[in-house]
Amino acid sequence: MAVEEAARLLHVTKRHVARLGDLGQIRYVGRGLVDRDSIAEYLQERDFYRSRAWSEETAWGAVALLTGLHVDWLGQVQTSRLRGRLRELAEDERGAHELVGRTRNRARVMRYESYGFLAARLRKEIVPVSRRRLGLADTKQVDGYIDTERLAALEGKYGLRRSSRGDMTMRSTSFDLSVVKAIASRGNGALAALDAAGSMDAREHGAGSRALATHLER
Repeated sequence: MAVEEAARLLHVTKRHVARLGDLGQIRYVGRGLVDRDSIAEYLQERDFYRSRAWSEETAWGAVALLTGLHVDWLGQVQTSRLRGRLRELAEDERGAHELVGRTRNRARVMRYESYGFLAARLRKEIVPVSRRRLGLADTKQVDGYIDTERLAALEGKYGLRRSSRGDMTMRSTSFDLSVVKAIASRGNGALAALDAAGSMDAREHGAGSRALATHLER
């Protein structure tokens, strides 16, 4: 779509649209043209941004509590307050939705175009998160968590091209990946529910939101 149309949809100026493009939050596909899917994705993410995001450490603390793991990187008082906040969200009809926004700083979601051999190589670099407990099939494409610095190195090594329509999803985080792996390997699927609840796909979003609400109640 034209930049002018994107600006009207987003209720911002054309200069602000250009700024979003520079930040990688939407994707330009040509002079004066932006990718329509990237606009739709940005609009959905902006809805989540209405909630004040927790820090990366707090976000992962929330995921760990939902997973049933011990949180040893936060102080006792902070952990107690976080547990109390999760209880409050459990009583809110939009609690699951708000939790997606609150925990968004756990990772930055990046999508890339896939090139045959790359998928197999990149799967070895990530911490995958199974969605089978959500009733969703695990795809053969790449989707998982990766260290932020490692992803930057892989971008340079393989010339990875970012694309809002890309079928390789890399969730970059600077948090301890060994903890992320422990959370991902736990059977209750809280992390998978969070990932799915933030998806643009209606089926994934619905399955993730319902599962997330259940985790909060528990």
